[in-house]
Amino acid sequence: MIDSTSWKSALLELLGGAFTFAAAGPRDHEDWRRDVQAVMSLKVTDPRKWGSLNCPPPTSGSRNTEVKPFADLRLDEFDTLLYAVGNKSATQLLVALQGQHYQAANIPDFENRKDRLFGCAEEILSRFGQEAAYYTNAADARTDPAADLLNPDTEWNCFSDFTTDCGLVVVSDSEVGVFWAFDED
Repeated sequence: MIDSTSWKSALLELLGGAFTFAAAGPRDHEDWRRDVQAVMSLKVTDPRKWGSLNCPPPTSGSRNTEVKPFADLRLDEFDTLLYAVGNKSATQLLVALQGQHYQAANIPDFENRKDRLFGCAEEILSRFGQEAAYYTNAADARTDPAADLLNPDTEWNCFSDFTTDCGLVVVSDSEVGVFWAFDED
């Protein structure tokens, strides 16, 4: 059973030390997009108070991306930028977000760390339960909800003003989670 300590440990193992964002928020609306938008806009906090990560790349622009890394998106934009995926693809993507270009093959010492990384991804996703829905901006999932996202050869629909970003949205009946990585040239 996941708790605050294992949540924080798994987040740091998977996403710590990189340009990432990881946060959960309450499911307050029938339309889950509103809840995801609230998490991305930093308008809500984790209902369990388990902690989050917000470490986007630095920018020289006037926008304070250190505070809010996502662009201001309209709800209808979520429908064209996100694609539904299954649990296996979601788990793969959480692992791949650590690698350069969102590829597990680019994670240092991946073969020796593989089991631990997948364990962390499964632990994070367990918070949202068996019936959770998963969405990604990885274009490989546009036509294939079972896409192999461990080493995707794809494009990403950007949710930020950075060069690229890739992520996963998790939706349950009571909570939403947003897990994202960013790259800036």
